[in-house]
Amino acid sequence: MNYLFTTTFACVFCILTTNYASAQYLPAITSVYGDSWVANNPDAVTALEDCFVNRMKYLVEPLTPNDKYPLLSSFPLMNRYNPTIVAINYSQFNPATFIPITYNLPFFSDQKQVIRVDGTNYIIVIDPVTLR
Repeated sequence: MNYLFTTTFACVFCILTTNYASAQYLPAITSVYGDSWVANNPDAVTALEDCFVNRMKYLVEPLTPNDKYPLLSSFPLMNRYNPTIVAINYSQFNPATFIPITYNLPFFSDQKQVIRVDGTNYIIVIDPVTLR
């Protein structure tokens, strides 16, 4: 009986978490690519959401004079379909409000990507895509 309850709870939690992730990032993906692209590319939307939830993290690492990471500002904005997308104020970077899809970041690389948020102690780490 306890096993059944635990398993059921775990399944419901996973479903709710997945729906929350989808609800959290779908508006941002839609604002960058448009409704038509989102409707025609459900697998890509799922892959992006998986990246944002499971493979991307924000860490604090002190900025050093010999910092080797590429700067967030060196990545182009994804504003082809939505010209209202503008670069963030890097000095006010907040991981809780940052929308990564607005930058053309290497979300699907087979190598770990580390990107420095300009002039801050924040780095964005994107773990590599793994084959399942």
